[in-house]
Amino acid sequence: MAGSMVICVWNEGYIEMTMRGFLLGAIILSIFAMLFEGFVVFRNLKNKLHAYLFLNCITMLISNTGYLLELLSKTEDGYIAALKFSYAGRAFIVFSLIMVSAELCHFSIPKLLVRALLLIDVFVYTVIFTFQEHDLFYSKIWYDKTGMFPVLLHRNGIVHKAFMQYQAVAIIIVLVMLFRSIKRHKGTIAKRRVFIIIGGFLVAAVLYLFQVVHVFFVTYYFDISVFGNVAITISMFIAIFRYNLLGVIDMARDYIVDRLSEGVIALDCDDKLQYYNEHAKELYPEITKDPMSVVNTLREAIIRGDTIEIGDKYYTPEEKELSADGEVIGKLYALVDSTVLKQREYQLKSDAAILEMAANSMKERLNATEEILSQDRAMRHDRRHFEALLLSLIQDGKVDEAQKCLEERMSQEPRGNRSFCENTTVNAALMHYVTIAERNNIRVKVSANIPHNVGVDEMQLAIAISNLLENAIHACEKVPENERFIEVTGKFKQQLLLEISNSCQGQVKLDEDGHPVTSKEGHGIGTRSVLDFVKKTGSEIRYIAENGMFKVRMLIG
Repeated sequence: MAGSMVICVWNEGYIEMTMRGFLLGAIILSIFAMLFEGFVVFRNLKNKLHAYLFLNCITMLISNTGYLLELLSKTEDGYIAALKFSYAGRAFIVFSLIMVSAELCHFSIPKLLVRALLLIDVFVYTVIFTFQEHDLFYSKIWYDKTGMFPVLLHRNGIVHKAFMQYQAVAIIIVLVMLFRSIKRHKGTIAKRRVFIIIGGFLVAAVLYLFQVVHVFFVTYYFDISVFGNVAITISMFIAIFRYNLLGVIDMARDYIVDRLSEGVIALDCDDKLQYYNEHAKELYPEITKDPMSVVNTLREAIIRGDTIEIGDKYYTPEEKELSADGEVIGKLYALVDSTVLKQREYQLKSDAAILEMAANSMKERLNATEEILSQDRAMRHDRRHFEALLLSLIQDGKVDEAQKCLEERMSQEPRGNRSFCENTTVNAALMHYVTIAERNNIRVKVSANIPHNVGVDEMQLAIAISNLLENAIHACEKVPENERFIEVTGKFKQQLLLEISNSCQGQVKLDEDGHPVTSKEGHGIGTRSVLDFVKKTGSEIRYIAENGMFKVRMLIG
């Protein structure tokens, strides 16, 4: 009989030790699981859902760690200290779950209500932290360490009862939100993800109910509702690693590597922001407050086929569907840096405009030159007849009539047939613009020693000189007529040194490279053409603006 009693006691002790080891092991395992989950969520922390999920991990981690310390405590003071530490997380678990569920279900909670819920939890924790000084949370307590674990037996105070009811109502609200969100989710993966999370919450709700009504004897000395936290943690694990709760971010990162995009924004299938990288935040700081306005801007640009100019760079927006297991789970918007391509496009347009202008201008000059040469041929043809007439009058002794005819002929000789240099093409340009300048009452002085072979393309040189003279004429038109002048000097010795001076009004603005700048639309093409000529021919150019005079010096070739 005594032996049977010893065996029975031994069996009970063994069962108690086994149960104690199992429960402690489960608590420790849950702590490590929540540490790992918190680490994973923190690494992907990019939106409110992740932030609240991380808060939930922290609150559960503190709660379970504190509870583990309660179970291992040796004294009443140690137990109470562990209890207060545990409630530093436990008091805020429901708040974090409400916020996670609201973000997951895309349910907007007014800021005032969020602050109210947070204040309730802060108030409850304050009451718990000072429970030894009043009876609001526990109306009566006594410490018992005779069972499997030490426990602080108590009678519930008014705040404790209200907090228990608040938690029950919150769990019901969360479950309602989750069930209602199933209809909103379009994809199978999204629905499965919600079902998994609902399963975790249901387990937590059932264990909480069992603990409150003490369905099992073990609930008197062990709080089985902490395993509800474990159930929620497991459901979140499955949602993250099996049903892509954070997978949109991983795909977005893969896309960044593939396309080297400057900015990336990811939305889920319900058009809710899930991720944006640092480049996107730098380009659009307002994305943190109003992400959809940024997304709508990108969508409109994509529809129009436009590039987006931000600062001194250009970006081409692109839209890409994100899918998993053949199902669309969201959309990704990428801002691809296309600055170099856009600059090349503008350069090509500018070059085309310059060439078109130069071609039209040169056509006019060549036509004018052709007209002068045609007049010259006609005059030479007429001169032969005139000289024959003049000889006949002299032979007949009609000297006075011959003198009169000669004077009339000299008065009709055109002035336009002038030669400024040996280079025919450059000379045509000089003749054309000197004529225009003189019509505008501008005094022109030309001293140009420009040979046939100047070492560069003579057509390009003529275009460059034409642009410089055209700019000089425009500048002179702004000053009084008696102050207008243009001087052209050209000297050739292995290289051509060209200088064009003209009067100007006010101070001409030069940029940091010493080149003239203009803010007027349509102006500056001639200057860009000259600079392009300088670059292509390896020439040098210098602009000088001083004392109402503007000079351009070019060392060509």
